[in-house]
Parts: sequence; structure tokens; C-alpha cells
Amino acid sequence: MATFDPKNPPGGGAGNNNDGVPASDYLLIVKNFKRQEGKTSRKPYLRACFEVIHGPAKGRTFFDSLSLDMSNSGAMFRLSMLCEQVQSGAFDLDDDQAIKDAILRKPFKARVSREVNGQYVNNGIARYLNKEVSDFDRRIMETWAFDDAERQQHGGGGGYGVDGDGLPDDDVPHSASGGGGYNDDIPF
Repeated sequence: MATFDPKNPPGGGAGNNNDGVPASDYLLIVKNFKRQEGKTSRKPYLRACFEVIHGPAKGRTFFDSLSLDMSNSGAMFRLSMLCEQVQSGAFDLDDDQAIKDAILRKPFKARVSREVNGQYVNNGIARYLNKEVSDFDRRIMETWAFDDAERQQHGGGGGYGVDGDGLPDDDVPHSASGGGGYNDDIPF
């Protein structure tokens, strides 16, 4: 008899980040990030891993960049939209810990784009949906944040295997859904 695992269906499913996520509106968190510099521009940015926290794509992740270039007004506007949703105040863009404290693991709503280019699937934040957050969305985000704080306090995988530099910790086992350490999607 064949065994079916809904967290890891044949063909990769939710655990296969090569498939990205469908273009849609999602409740997300910044799961982790790595500071980088543009090859030609030499401008700083964060290569961020975003995770879907609700709905059929829950637990799926994708990568996108967050510019830290203060001279780029468009990039600063986008960053301010994210900060408005996660309710962060002013912080030092040169301090990774300050950035973590400001945006890491704080739920927000965004429209995610999807572009297929040959064998690659690229997702990205198309826009932050600050004015389109419903009361239902707020309850979900508040519940997720409360549950995440409980997981972190009790060592239940709330860190998602993220080490001190905000990158995945290779010493921590990761689940097939990309979540790391716990699975709360299925009640059995």
C-alpha cells in the first residue's frame, strides 16, 4: 500500500520551493535575510526569505530583495510600507540586529507576483496591501504572532532554524514544508 504524506506530495508540492507560490495576495512574514551589495551599483540590500503564514500555501517560501538604498525614494517608500504594516519605528539600516527587531517574523499582507523564466520561477512582492488588511486578516496575523511568541518562548521551533546572522541554521532540522521543527497545519 502506498503512503501519502500531505506535507510532501509527489512532485514536491508545498516543500518544493523551486515551484514558488502562485501570484496572489498573502499574509507573510520575513523569515530571514542576508545582507548583500549590488554587483554594479554597490548599493546595499537584503536578500529576504518570505514565508506564507495562512491559507493553502501556508509554509511555502520565496526569496525577494529589499533595498536599503536611502538615495532611492521608491525603495524607501516600499520599505516604509512594510514597516507601517509590521508597526516598526525608526531603525538603523546598517545594523542587522536592528533590522531583525524591526521586520523579522512580523506578519503583513502583500500581493505576490510570479514570473516563469525558462526553468526558473521567480516570486516577488508586487505591493504591500496596507489598506486592504481586513479584520479577519488582522485576527490571523495576531494569532500567528501570539503562537510564534509561544513557540519561541518554549523552544518549539519558533526560530525556524535561524541562527544569529538571520540565515538558516544548518544544525537545525527543517520540515518538508520549509517551516523547520514543527508542523501545525494538520491537526492529526
